[in-house]
Amino acid sequence: MQSIQQLTRDLGAALQLSPPYVRFVAAQEANEADEPLNEQLQALDLLRMQYRFEAAKKEAADAGLMEDYNRQFDALYDEIMGNEHMKEYHAAAEGLNALLQWMTGYLQGCAQGEDPSVFEPEQPGCGGKKSSGCGGCKGCG
Repeated sequence: MQSIQQLTRDLGAALQLSPPYVRFVAAQEANEADEPLNEQLQALDLLRMQYRFEAAKKEAADAGLMEDYNRQFDALYDEIMGNEHMKEYHAAAEGLNALLQWMTGYLQGCAQGEDPSVFEPEQPGCGGKKSSGCGGCKGCG
């Protein structure tokens, strides 16, 4: 019989072949290749730093400037979240997280004595909605 460590390594390898993982990696790579998106993310980080720098001044902070940073941040954030690559990244991350939650719930159930051949953990992130594509629960699998 293989050790639990080797079986876990095999499970990790299988995870990396799963559709949710493959989709997530592809979405991550698309985000990294999207230069305008990366420029926007850098600009967002700069706005965040500028806001924090101003806020650190406490009483001497310029409230109008901070409000302006906040408006710029919100507008840029909305623009970033509207980017098709970012939308796909978040959807892919949700699908991968649903699968990981299922796996964790399954292992926890087995550790608590559930019958591995029939146990189905609750899947709060998925709920059997095929749109999440978790691939692990009854609704998606």
